Amino acid sequence: MTAPTRVEKVYAKLRELTSSLSFSNNNVKYGFEAGYISGLTGIDRANVSRELNTLVRMGKVTKIKGKPVLYLDRTYFREKWNIYLNPVLEDYAEFLSMLKEKGILGEQKNIANDKTDLNLKLLDNSLDSLIGAQHSLKEQITKAKAAILYPVDGLHTLIVGPTGVGKTTFAEAMYEYAIQLGVLPKKSSFIPFNCADYAENVQLLMSQLFGYVKGAFTGADKEKRGLIDEADGGILFLDEVHRLPPEGQEMLFTLIDKGIYRRLGESDNTRKAKVRVIAATTEDPESVLLRTFLRRIPVVIQLPSLEKRTLKERFMFIHQFFWEESRRIELPIKISKEVLKALLLYDCPGNIGQLKNDIRLICAKAFLEHMMAPSETVEIEFSKLALHIQEGLLKIRQSKQDEGIFAEIDRRKDFVIDGRNTGAVSEINKKFFISHCETEEDFYEMIINDWIEYNKAGLPPEEIRAIIEGHIKEYYEENVFSRQPDSLLNREVVLKFVSPKVLEAVEYAFYSVKDELEGLIERRVLYTIALHISTLLERLKKGIVISHGDKANIGKDYPHEYTIAQKIKAKLDEKLSVQIPESEIAFLTMFLHALRIGKKDESIGILVIMHGDCTASAMANVANTLLGVNHARALDMPLDEKVEVVLDKACDIVTQIDKGKGVLLLVDMGSLTAFSNIISQRTQILTRTIGMVSTPIVIEATRKALMPGITLDELVMELKSSYFTIYDNNDSITAEHVQIDFGDNLPFFKKNLIEILDKTLIFLNPNKAYDILEDTLKKILSDICCEIDEEILIKFLFHCSCMIERVIRGDSLHHNNLDFVRKQQPVLFEAVKKHFESTEEFFGISIPDTELAYVVEMIGTYYGLVGTYIA
Repeated sequence: MTAPTRVEKVYAKLRELTSSLSFSNNNVKYGFEAGYISGLTGIDRANVSRELNTLVRMGKVTKIKGKPVLYLDRTYFREKWNIYLNPVLEDYAEFLSMLKEKGILGEQKNIANDKTDLNLKLLDNSLDSLIGAQHSLKEQITKAKAAILYPVDGLHTLIVGPTGVGKTTFAEAMYEYAIQLGVLPKKSSFIPFNCADYAENVQLLMSQLFGYVKGAFTGADKEKRGLIDEADGGILFLDEVHRLPPEGQEMLFTLIDKGIYRRLGESDNTRKAKVRVIAATTEDPESVLLRTFLRRIPVVIQLPSLEKRTLKERFMFIHQFFWEESRRIELPIKISKEVLKALLLYDCPGNIGQLKNDIRLICAKAFLEHMMAPSETVEIEFSKLALHIQEGLLKIRQSKQDEGIFAEIDRRKDFVIDGRNTGAVSEINKKFFISHCETEEDFYEMIINDWIEYNKAGLPPEEIRAIIEGHIKEYYEENVFSRQPDSLLNREVVLKFVSPKVLEAVEYAFYSVKDELEGLIERRVLYTIALHISTLLERLKKGIVISHGDKANIGKDYPHEYTIAQKIKAKLDEKLSVQIPESEIAFLTMFLHALRIGKKDESIGILVIMHGDCTASAMANVANTLLGVNHARALDMPLDEKVEVVLDKACDIVTQIDKGKGVLLLVDMGSLTAFSNIISQRTQILTRTIGMVSTPIVIEATRKALMPGITLDELVMELKSSYFTIYDNNDSITAEHVQIDFGDNLPFFKKNLIEILDKTLIFLNPNKAYDILEDTLKKILSDICCEIDEEILIKFLFHCSCMIERVIRGDSLHHNNLDFVRKQQPVLFEAVKKHFESTEEFFGISIPDTELAYVVEMIGTYYGLVGTYIA
């Protein structure tokens, strides 16, 4: 017998669903969406939709147009009532009218599955409120909803996952969801039962589950209800079901199959109970449960470990647990950035349960410290964390999303969580993980807030606009052009927050200018604008009109986008029958400009390829750190690695980083200089090569590659003017290479270091600090016969300039191992102490040896100076 095809599976499920309907309630929509059938069958929603439309064309299925589109088995209506439905009905009212005309509606008794349609889209419920509902748990929640909503009495479910992943919490959320949607009565019970407690005593297990009659065994003086009685009409949760012996599993067969059971001691009498079973196990079901038992549990939900959760979700768990502890002790909890990062990254094999317990222990210790030295907050110090948590800082998780979370953490000084603030969890979501749909502050308000902030700071309009354009690009790369599946933001979800009239007006306005927008219109873009327009209309109702701070110049700077924005506004005015303020044209213009920038991503890719284990990585890291970007990519070429392998890797990276403007290869020597021609032929991507490069060249190339107007050849020409060696697809001749002097020919390097120092220091003059500290470092390194390079200069400048400010403030650092450092590095310590005398004289300070010891350690570690211990 051949397996059913996909279309046969879809049709069988729709036929089963249609036949289970009871037409007795005029307020219920009858029909099933493609997404619902997808959840039940496990077939991708797009494929389900495709097969349903195939069945419509075949005449087997009726399609009811509307929001949402519904499907019913057409054959069922013909066979049961001799009704020939049209394959396509234009609206639901037509279908309802036909049901009433045929006398089908109104007579039959309603049953639980009447709820199975409209409530599917309910967003504010226990399942959709779980952390990870739209990401790590998206598939699991779809299955859980299907299990609860399946006609007539739902589907029994098995939840699988390691200890601590939240199986009990998930089961409780399913129970609450069933009550919220009216599938279960509000008074129905959720009865948990841990099978491990009775695994070795079958008789006791039976008496607990099924109850017993008087005289069933010695000591049974009166009849006793079992957990099945208590769970009647509700849910029985069997935790650690793998500890249920085979006899215990078999006891449940009759209950699951027929809804009947006997109490212990009964032989003739049977009892009825309508119980939904949710079981949970940490083990592989196939190896610990009877096959006959598994066949009766059709829905299996696998919950992910904490390690497989997103970092965003882990952050939300951490915040939630600290909030709970703060609420318990009735005091705010202050958490440092280092503590938060360690908790985000440490190994937590016990999953969410262990994370919660670890945080409870941390808070308990911190509360004890607070009791000894009372203050307004309970402070969580990194030094007080358990070692296995502290080691989390040594781990790195790399993804764009992770970078964004850590960047946001670094922008804040400390985190204070107050359990008395009931909106704390939603507040942290707004700050870190703003939803695509529900934003308190939309894109345009972000522009306004930025404009006000920078205007108060006294920045000129041109600079403000440049900064905000950068923010716009970041915002749309993350929100509009993200690669998340469209299913995360579909039309039905948007219509929860935007009226159909507004959405249709936005679609009408933008489609009217789609040719001028050159293919930039995407569904996500339209939904984003619709959300903004909805917010705008609410503001207008309240008499609030926001004016753009630089609208006079917007039209001059972006004439093409401005003209399109005028047309869009006119169409919106027409469709919505309102007069949208003229200032909205400026906002729309900025939006369209951001859209174009985001789509094109105007930057040239930079790939550094060097011989050696980490040479390329070091150069790219210095450039990215100095410029505050993550643009330059590195490919290290160990001396024993084959050129062909490196070439393959280079082709892969070039394909990844090309944004349509080509890639500049920065190499050192040898065969690498010939890569450009081969890579371009293989990838069909424009490339150029610069040879014999140094770190300053990588910095300058990265900086200019980020300029929106520059082309790859223009970038090469600008760098040629500095007498670099150039190779490209056409040049095979090596131009003369002139060695660049580290000090004189790097105004950009020095300028940017000073600019960053200026932002870092509180009162020290960055120009003076740079000059004197650079001179001090050169003298120290000369004494120990070491060469200066860019990386040690950056480290030395930033450490020592901050050290000078500390000393001036009288806030010098203590060093626990000063004597050890003196004895281990006597020569270096003496050189540091001697050459810092001029610095002390210049700034009028005396630097303590404890501070100088940190400088000695930094230099010694960087150059690998082991030192000789002097007793």
